[in-house]
Formats: sequence, structure tokens, C-alpha cells
Amino acid sequence: MQTQAVDAIRSYRLCFRDGNNVLARTYDVDLPSDDEVRDLAALMLEEQGAHACAEVWDRARLVCTVRREVQ
Repeated sequence: MQTQAVDAIRSYRLCFRDGNNVLARTYDVDLPSDDEVRDLAALMLEEQGAHACAEVWDRARLVCTVRREVQ
């Protein structure tokens, strides 16, 4: 019998902060890896102009903080 590898899906929370570091908006997403959620947070931050940074949380674990590039 053959078994297939199944990636576990994790629930993450993306927290976007404004220029004063105040929590402005959150999104809950389900993705299979920290790398994928980090890429999503960077893409979302790049596509909008209102937030200065995004924090990615896996329950009580801070996965990463993504900051907007200063041009």
C-alpha cells in the first residue's frame, strides 16, 4: 500500500501595524508553511500603502515581522 505525504495546514494570523506601531488590521489564513505565510504577508504589505509592517503569528509563536522597504 502506498501512502502520500500530506502537508499539515496551519492557522496563522497576520497583524498589520500602522506607522505608529498601532495594530490596524488582522487576517486569519490557513497555509502549509511559515515560508508561504511570510511570502503572503510581504505581498499583502507591498500591495497596500497604509501599513508599515506585518507580524505573522502561529498562535503564541511570532513567526516573523515583515517591514515595508523604504524607497
